[in-house]
Amino acid sequence: MKITMITIGSTGDVRPYMLLGRELKRRGHDVTVAAFAPFEDMIRNAGLQFFPISGDVVDLMNHLMKPGAVGVSYLREAEKAISKVAPLLLRDLIRAAEGAEAMVCNFFGTMYYSVAEKYGIPCVQTHFFPMDPNPLMPISSAPFPHLGRWWNRLSYRVGYLLISLLEKRYLTDWRKENGLKVRGLRTKPDYSCKGHRIPAIYATSPLLMPRPDNWDEHIYMSGFWWDESTCEFAPPQELMRFLQSGGKPIYIGFGSMVSGNMDETFQTVREAVEKSGVRAIIATGWAGEKQPVNTEQIFYADYVPHDWLFGHVSAAVHHGGAGTTASSLRAGLPTLVVPFGGDQPFWGERVYAAGCGPKPVPRDGMTAAQLAEALRDLADNAEYRRNAEAMGAAMRQEHGLQRAAGIIEQEIAAWLSADKN
Repeated sequence: MKITMITIGSTGDVRPYMLLGRELKRRGHDVTVAAFAPFEDMIRNAGLQFFPISGDVVDLMNHLMKPGAVGVSYLREAEKAISKVAPLLLRDLIRAAEGAEAMVCNFFGTMYYSVAEKYGIPCVQTHFFPMDPNPLMPISSAPFPHLGRWWNRLSYRVGYLLISLLEKRYLTDWRKENGLKVRGLRTKPDYSCKGHRIPAIYATSPLLMPRPDNWDEHIYMSGFWWDESTCEFAPPQELMRFLQSGGKPIYIGFGSMVSGNMDETFQTVREAVEKSGVRAIIATGWAGEKQPVNTEQIFYADYVPHDWLFGHVSAAVHHGGAGTTASSLRAGLPTLVVPFGGDQPFWGERVYAAGCGPKPVPRDGMTAAQLAEALRDLADNAEYRRNAEAMGAAMRQEHGLQRAAGIIEQEIAAWLSADKN
């Protein structure tokens, strides 16, 4: 079957699709992944076809993770990033799905559903963070995350109303031009497409994010998606010398986060590491670092695969993306989340609630003294290590990638069978 997978976002959005696409290809499907241009090599190196989507991923992340971007402000920043390329984006999505027999997509409102409806093909939604109403957690990027169950439920109604207002602005004319009925405003997820209910797969583990009892049967939780193959990586000699020169260091890295003043963020991190007395490997990520200087206490790394590096460190500090959080816990590492925005505060709270690390330290307003205290707690608290190791052992028994691929095949087959009848 010819399947088009569409993912708008950063590495944390694209890499899971690369892994899932590779598994679907192994099962005999013809897979194309549509994503921003910088991810072409990743996709093609996995043996998949690639379709470029218009837009600038760095600009998008700058807007989505801008300090203070929560709730209405978050959607306003998302609109700023997308409004520049909205017509081109719709054109690209139509072209990417042309000739496809099914679609798999990450969350971007109902824009993808409109493309699937235009072509009359099955569509499967995936999520990496909470986007379905429940009393346990608010919608991703909601403000006031600790108000309780009443706000958790209400946040989805408010969130989807705002999302549908944006969609009405950008999709109404396009749907009319393509002979599709205009979608109305709504206060809950709209999983409808040509009389079908779109299945949704959460690429998350119930070990870390309990499955809410009120979710319908079309909402699945597959477990996190892992690359279970052996990581082949030849580390630089300088890195190996650092690793062998003392006790296991702590990993600190913020991946594709580029919002706000990253130079200031790295300066705070350096000061915190020096104050805390821990050894650290600092991954510079997309933000880079201006002339970083290695010391006996700090080693700066450009790119080292987490699958390899997490086996050589004692703990992890990161931004709290779903994939990175899953990776550090699967490796049994005590984890401290420094959230920038989006769903990251949620994952930080889940790590803390599971007893696998300290309370999150938000990047906005973070001081070297605060981070240093959290680093000492992360390094010295034996309970974090025990809980993280137990969590990792349980997670390694899950095979979410294979389960997700099986669900996709099952749901597409059921969709096509219903169409025939």
